[in-house]
Amino acid sequence: MLEKLSTSQRKIVNWLGFLLIVGIGFMLIKPEPANKIDYQPQATTLARYEQTTTPNYAEQMEQELESILQKIQGVGSVEVFVTLERGSRIRVAETVTDDLRTIEEYQGAGVTRTTHEQRQTSAPVTLRLDAERKEVPLVLEEYEPIVRGVLVVAEGVADPHIRYQVAKAVQTVLQIPMYRIEVLPKVN
Repeated sequence: MLEKLSTSQRKIVNWLGFLLIVGIGFMLIKPEPANKIDYQPQATTLARYEQTTTPNYAEQMEQELESILQKIQGVGSVEVFVTLERGSRIRVAETVTDDLRTIEEYQGAGVTRTTHEQRQTSAPVTLRLDAERKEVPLVLEEYEPIVRGVLVVAEGVADPHIRYQVAKAVQTVLQIPMYRIEVLPKVN
């Protein structure tokens, strides 16, 4: 087929073939993928849980409740005390390895002694963060602290209607049953 082409056409075909091979070569030796996978959401999730300790969570809830409850009509100054059943927890992924080894020893006269050894090891699954060059565990589930009870001492809650409004507000904000909330009037 190339015999039918003129000399100038053959040169053009040769150049196009050469450029095609060079282009394919450049595509094959690409140094780094254009789209990297970024594991930043896991890093921020872990960082959030390192900062969320039980006392800080309870104190933060107390301050937020005091701020909200003081805005209810008829309520004066407010003090709130929150108790927690348990603190925050995380569940991380683990790699579990089971090793089972069976040893059979023939001791003569048809006697066989069999020994079974079982060993189980586990290690957390970690992700390597490129930016910080450190490994963090892979978090599967996050559990927020559970509120055990709330005590509210406030001015103006001697009126049963206002006391109910305060208790209902605490119940709504924390999603806890009413029997875990106690609202008492403040002494002047």
